[in-house]
Amino acid sequence: MRHRERLAALLGPPPHEGNPQAWTSLERELGAAFPDDYKEFIDGYGPVRVNFHLHFDHPAHPVWNLGRWVADTVQIYSTVDWDLSCPDFASEDPRFGGPDQLIPLFGSDRGECFFFKPGDEPRIYVYVGADDDIYRYDVGFNEWLYRYLQGEDMAGPNSSAFYPGPVRFDALPHASEGRPEFWFGGPR
Repeated sequence: MRHRERLAALLGPPPHEGNPQAWTSLERELGAAFPDDYKEFIDGYGPVRVNFHLHFDHPAHPVWNLGRWVADTVQIYSTVDWDLSCPDFASEDPRFGGPDQLIPLFGSDRGECFFFKPGDEPRIYVYVGADDDIYRYDVGFNEWLYRYLQGEDMAGPNSSAFYPGPVRFDALPHASEGRPEFWFGGPR
């Protein structure tokens, strides 16, 4: 079974329909398209907090707006003086927010920020504040999220964040829009 199907079974049915138009201006502004599997997840579930600490915004939401969050995150990370062990940045500091640069996807309350780099190969980059380093995972979003929710170390060494039972979703404040304040995914 592919990771898309495994993740869908783990998450349960999405409470929202897709909204492809919501991505047009944000992708045009960045000069890069977000990964399709990420957009599908955000359209179906966002804005939402997953398992108490992963925070996902949506490009069409007035409060939890992904475009604003991306712009703010790019501005903050672009001012950092980097000293990284990640081989991708051995000769040059990471750059953020453009078509061949790291683009923020979501964050966590554990001091992690998750990025992708546009290109042919799926890759997720994770900045871990506690380590002050960036880690690279050569997987797409669906595989990364599935493996993370299953308790694998997908945000640096010793980063497992497994919560037993079904995945928990919490609507962010001002984001319930007729759905429950929290709900659960499918059985594990």
